Amino acid sequence: MIDPQTGQQAAAGEIGELVITNLGRPGFPVIRYRTGDLVRLNLAPCACGRTFARFEGGLLGRSDDMVTIRGVNVYPTAIENVIRQFASVDEFQVMVTTVQEMRQLEVEIEVVSGNDTEHVRTDVEQAIYQALSLRPTVKVAKPGTLAHFEMKARRFRRLDGASGTRPR
Repeated sequence: MIDPQTGQQAAAGEIGELVITNLGRPGFPVIRYRTGDLVRLNLAPCACGRTFARFEGGLLGRSDDMVTIRGVNVYPTAIENVIRQFASVDEFQVMVTTVQEMRQLEVEIEVVSGNDTEHVRTDVEQAIYQALSLRPTVKVAKPGTLAHFEMKARRFRRLDGASGTRPR
């Protein structure tokens, strides 16, 4: 695992980019492949007795999707993981904008009918703040106005002109 920003080795327990090296073939060159996948490595023995390294939480996101907002590295999957904890949120969209040279995070949510929209909005806002240490602007959209996706969703939009990707 490496730190996606610096390329230096990341410590176990920290979030880092997965790097794969094929060591199973004698005589082949040792080539390292940067996957772009973010994982948290756990080397502690499992309660079941296994001693293999494992990834806590599975795949946590992609390093090339990251955006820095007010000094906080934000991954679209991290926001989705927080919002999906709320059964009262039907759909959402995240936008990154720039206001006076500062990036802002705006989250638009559709609340399932029958729920107190203001209560859900403040709960989502607080949950994102607790998870990411970042205060977003959370707005409630009218039901049916946000796009619903069946396949891979495009819920994260950058309106600040930055690409969010970096060369490998």
